[in-house]
Amino acid sequence: MTAPRTMKKTIVGGMLFGAALTAGALIGPGTANAITEIFLPCGGGAGVATTVTSCGFAQNVRAAYFTQPGPVVTAWSPAMNRYYDMQCQAGFVATFSNGMSVNSARCVGGDNAVVVVW
Repeated sequence: MTAPRTMKKTIVGGMLFGAALTAGALIGPGTANAITEIFLPCGGGAGVATTVTSCGFAQNVRAAYFTQPGPVVTAWSPAMNRYYDMQCQAGFVATFSNGMSVNSARCVGGDNAVVVVW
């Protein structure tokens, strides 16, 4: 995968592999809240929190995240045949069902969708 020539956001990168079962992620500077979720990998730099959210939508959220300005992006859901707004925040460490962990942005919105992109 080649990186886009320009990106609106910088993702602090690298992949860490391990057998972690939970992931803690800081929501923002000075925030004590942590989120524990295990994501399902979709390929192409995207993942979903549940099987209710399609990988096609997650990949569209990823494309929107890297091309639309601001933390709110609009992405097409091929499964629901409509657009949804997603609120994204970088700085999230996502842990996947296969044990992979990756620095990502966590996006929430739509019809209770939770997506990670990197």
